[in-house]
Amino acid sequence: MTKQFLSKKVLKILCVKKNLITQFSVSKPIEKPKNKFSLKTQLFRRIRILQWLPKYTKSDIVADFIAGLTVGLTMMPQSIAYANLAGLAAQYGLYTAFIGSFTYVFFGTIKEVSIGPTSLMALLTFSYTEDLPVEYVILLTFLCGCVEFLMGVLKLGFLVDFISPCVTSGFTSAMSVTIVTSQLKNLLGLRKLTNHGFFDVWHKIFVRYREIRLPDTLLGFACIAFLFAFKQLPNIRTHNPVVKKTLWLLSISKNALVVLLTSLVAFYLHEYGDGSPFVLSGAVPSGLPSVHPPPFSSQNGNHTVSFFEMVQTLGSSIVVLPIAAVLANVAIAKSFASGVIVDATQEMMTLGLCNVFGAFVQAMPSCGAFTRSAVASSSGVRTPLQGVYSGTVILLALSFLTPYFYYIPRSTLAAVLIAAIVTMFDYKIFPKLWKCSKFDFVLTLSTLIVGVCYGVEIGIIAGGLMNLLILLKAWARPQILKEIRLDHHGNQYIYIKPEIGLYYAATDHLTTTILEAYNITNNLPIVLDCSNVIRVDYAACETIDHLVKTFHKKGQVVSLLNVRPDIFRILRATIDFHNLRICQKSVEDLNLTESEAPLIAPPPQERKLSYYDNV
Repeated sequence: MTKQFLSKKVLKILCVKKNLITQFSVSKPIEKPKNKFSLKTQLFRRIRILQWLPKYTKSDIVADFIAGLTVGLTMMPQSIAYANLAGLAAQYGLYTAFIGSFTYVFFGTIKEVSIGPTSLMALLTFSYTEDLPVEYVILLTFLCGCVEFLMGVLKLGFLVDFISPCVTSGFTSAMSVTIVTSQLKNLLGLRKLTNHGFFDVWHKIFVRYREIRLPDTLLGFACIAFLFAFKQLPNIRTHNPVVKKTLWLLSISKNALVVLLTSLVAFYLHEYGDGSPFVLSGAVPSGLPSVHPPPFSSQNGNHTVSFFEMVQTLGSSIVVLPIAAVLANVAIAKSFASGVIVDATQEMMTLGLCNVFGAFVQAMPSCGAFTRSAVASSSGVRTPLQGVYSGTVILLALSFLTPYFYYIPRSTLAAVLIAAIVTMFDYKIFPKLWKCSKFDFVLTLSTLIVGVCYGVEIGIIAGGLMNLLILLKAWARPQILKEIRLDHHGNQYIYIKPEIGLYYAATDHLTTTILEAYNITNNLPIVLDCSNVIRVDYAACETIDHLVKTFHKKGQVVSLLNVRPDIFRILRATIDFHNLRICQKSVEDLNLTESEAPLIAPPPQERKLSYYDNV
């Protein structure tokens, strides 16, 4: 009985020990489960409304209605202003607003995101399509959507990662300066002032300062003061929840309020006075847009411009606008994700569909807007269905309010744009960058200056290229640690440790570094620590082989330390190991005093858990 008890106890201890060994000494890779392809799964994954609509509740309806109505009231004056910024009539901004809102409901992943016209897209559109017919803008919308959708299908979102936050900050600040400058003509009431860059606009303002209209100027600056004052209303301390809610509603409705009040003043003066002293927006066609395919040709007098000629005229905008839109949209989605993993592929595909569908209703290029997304978030949005309500507000405006858009002063729209965009100038980042990294400071400032002087599209391209050069330099000239060390026998050796992987661009730098260290230190043995080397290519293998042969002629053996198993397999397939030592553990395992030594191979990769390990 005692033996049986002891045997059971020993068996139990062995099992516990076995489990502990299995648990702590055997590693198991974390792998994402692979799902079999099925049409139903793909539809459920891509048409996101199928995931959350079955769980929709009555309380969600109320919350989304309030958020959608609030976003719609914010979007309506913004859409008119952004269309004006793009050099288009007001209705094109409204067309963009409703189609983006409706499309994102079905495919979007982040409930706060609001797709529609933005200052970024409007400015880039204007820079490429100025003095071109509206057909070019609509075709650009379609092509941008196709490129964005293709980027999502091919999972090219990683390209956005090459644009660093420093470049993004410089680009955003340049955009802020450019938009404010472009709106000065409307703010000051100047007519027929063409915009050919930052310096050109300021030069023309100083030359034509006698033409500045005082009523428009006073109204514009008064509207800016009104907007900034109402923006601070939620900061007023009060313990009354009704007053607090009222202040919040007034704050988020500030754009609609200022447009409404100034339009009423302009209407009264126009109808019952001696005429409006302000420059007005003009007539806006009423009704919904007709649905038809985007124009793949354009009529220029008696000449028909073909599709390829139109694409050639649009030039790099077909690439620049989609990249800028994806960059902005993914950044906004990440800002409001609330711990949820952002599906960048789905966001790119959704943005592409918003623009493709938008081209069928004469929309301009669109993307997500941070201001509208912030309004949706603060309004308590529950699901993307808020886009239905905000889009409906725009449709109602197109159906019933367009006759009254005639009376909106242009200086008011300029004030709305300036008040929204001036806060995007990120001046606070420059002192931080100066203390943190002088190079990042120069990078941000360069992007800002190039964007202001030569156009924001050139600025972001220049910043992206500078980022790419930095990455290429890091791979071509990696940091290499060079030290003279002692082994446990007291023998000196040259310790070389590259900081990153070895690729063909860095091979000459590595060879030069090792040979210089060898010549300076009186021909000491070479130990190359590969602990940071996670990737090698054929050129790197050839370089190591060349070094091995070179030092063999000098009577030395090259030693490799901490070689990963996958790197070891690549080296074994390309290098003659006769005069090469490889050690996995430490330098003490290498006998550096001998001219030749047997190969010490790294241990095999740890095995995966099997069924018997769990028994």
